[in-house]
Amino acid sequence: MQKENLLISSCLYGEYVRYDGDHNKIRNDLLDKLKMKYNLFHYCPEVAGGLSTPRVPCEIVSINPFKIVDKNGIETTKEFLEGARKTLELCIKNNITKVILKSNSPSCSSSFIYDGSFSGTKVTGVGATAQLLYDNNIEVFDEHEIEKLL
Repeated sequence: MQKENLLISSCLYGEYVRYDGDHNKIRNDLLDKLKMKYNLFHYCPEVAGGLSTPRVPCEIVSINPFKIVDKNGIETTKEFLEGARKTLELCIKNNITKVILKSNSPSCSSSFIYDGSFSGTKVTGVGATAQLLYDNNIEVFDEHEIEKLL
């Protein structure tokens, strides 16, 4: 039986690509189970969009018009949208219909984002990459929903 392809955020895979230069690696047992069931592609939309590691924290400050800025007030919308576009291209090219992305991220979150005030307050919302994938019928999960894929 051929395995299905699955994309996972690079930070969840254990790569040091978070804004602060760290990672959010999931438990090894979960990663091993995913590897047994899927062909894993690990990818960071923010790095793919041209942002550095480490980088200044960014938050979505407006939905309409869509705008992301870093904590210093510098707009990073273009980089986030470029990373989202590249992630979608990767999914289409490799027939990836399910992804596991990092919660609370302005790029990857599928349920909550920070409110744009850099105060640590979360609100219901979806990151740039997650939204583009949703719009193209790709299922988005976060690291708290991995069991649904196993």
